Amino acid sequence: MSQSSTIGSGNEIENVREARLPRRDWILLPAVCLLTLTMLAVGTELTARLLFPASQSGFENCFGNNPTGDSPVIPNSVCSERTEESKLVVEYKFNSLGHRAGMERDPKTPGAYRIVMIGSSMAMGLHVPREMTFAALLPQEISQLTGRRIEVYNEASGGRFRGGSYPVRSSASNFKDVLAAHPDIILWVITPHDFENAALDEDPPAPQQAAQDEAATTVPQSRFAKAWSKLKVTVATGTVEDKFRVHFDKTRTSIALKYLLYGSESQGTYVNSYLKNGADADFLKAQPNAHWQHLLVNIDADAASFEQQAKEANVPFVAVLIPNRAQAAMVSIGKDAWPAGYDPYQIDEEMRVIIERHGGKYVDVLREFTKISNPDRHYFPVDGHPDAEGHAMIADVLARGLTNGAVPQLKASAHPQAQLERGR
Repeated sequence: MSQSSTIGSGNEIENVREARLPRRDWILLPAVCLLTLTMLAVGTELTARLLFPASQSGFENCFGNNPTGDSPVIPNSVCSERTEESKLVVEYKFNSLGHRAGMERDPKTPGAYRIVMIGSSMAMGLHVPREMTFAALLPQEISQLTGRRIEVYNEASGGRFRGGSYPVRSSASNFKDVLAAHPDIILWVITPHDFENAALDEDPPAPQQAAQDEAATTVPQSRFAKAWSKLKVTVATGTVEDKFRVHFDKTRTSIALKYLLYGSESQGTYVNSYLKNGADADFLKAQPNAHWQHLLVNIDADAASFEQQAKEANVPFVAVLIPNRAQAAMVSIGKDAWPAGYDPYQIDEEMRVIIERHGGKYVDVLREFTKISNPDRHYFPVDGHPDAEGHAMIADVLARGLTNGAVPQLKASAHPQAQLERGR
C-alpha cells in the first residue's frame, strides 16, 4: 500500500471522528425538540382557551365534594357554568327536591293540566338557561294549540345531573316520586344516549372487576406499590391508550379542533364520519346487534315497571324519542343518502313496540325533523346536546306531536284561544 493511500485512509478516519456528534448533543437536541413541542402545545392550548372560554361557579354548592356531577343534586342549590361551545352563562337552580323545574312541587293550579317530564340531561336542559329549554317552552306552545292551561313539572336529571342516563337502577323503585307530583300525564323523553349510558350502570365485566378487587386490597401499600397496583389495573382493563385519548379530549385544544371540524362539515360528511364511531353509532343500524338487543331488554324492563305503576295510579304514560345530532342529520338528508345497513328510524320503531306493548302511548316526532332544514345545526357540535335554538326546535315538534291526536287529552282545539279564555 502506498503512503498516499495510508494518508488518505487516516484523513477519512479523522473526518468520521469529526462528524460524530459530541455526547452532550445527544442530550441537548432531543431536549430542544421536546421543549419546542411543549411550547407549541402550551401556546396552542392558551390560544384555544382564549377563543373558547369556559367557567364554572358554585358547582360545589350543587354537588358537594364532587363538582364533576356524578353525585346527586343538592336540594335548593344554585350553580352556573359557561361551556366552551356556548356564549351563554347558564344558571342551574334546583328546588327543594333537587329538580330544575322552575317551581316547587306544589299542588297544580286549579284548571291546569300538568305534564310531569322525566328523562336525562337533554330533558333537564343541560348547557341551556332554563327559560330557553323545551320543558319551559312547552306549556305556552301546547296552550296555543289546545286552549288548555298547561303546566310542565320537570323531574328530568338522569339520576346523575351532568350527562347521566335515565333510567338508572333506582328509577323504577323511585317512580313513586314521579306520581307524587300528581300528573295528568307522564312524559318520558328518551334519547339515543340513554340506551348506551344505561350499560354503565351495570356490573363491570369479570376481568375488570377482578383487577379492581385486587387493587382494592386492604393491605397497606407504599407509594410505589400503589402506583404499581394502579398500573396493573390499567393494563388488565386495556385502558392505557384510552387514558391518553381521554386526557387529550379534555384539553381546550381538542375541543377547539373538534368544534371547527364538526361545525363546518356538511350533513353527509358528518353522518359518514359519525357512523365510523363503532359502538356509538350502532343504534342507527337497520338490524340491532347483540349489544343493542341487550340494551333494549334493559329499557323494556324499566318501561314495563314505569307503565305498570302509572296504570295503577290511573295516569296516562307517554314516551317520545328525541334524536341526537347524527340521527337528526341522517333523517334530514333522506333515505337515498343513507349508507347500506343503516336506518335512523329503526330505534324509534323499537321504542314504539316496547311502550305500546305495556299499554303506554308513543309519540313519533322523528319524521318532523325531515321538515326542518339542517336540524343538526341546532346541536353543540362537540358536546352533542341541543343549544337554545335546538330546544326551541324540539319544543315545536314535541308540541305538535303531543297535540296531533296521539294523546287524546291534548288534542289540538279548533278554537284554542276561546277555549283558554273559558278555562280562566
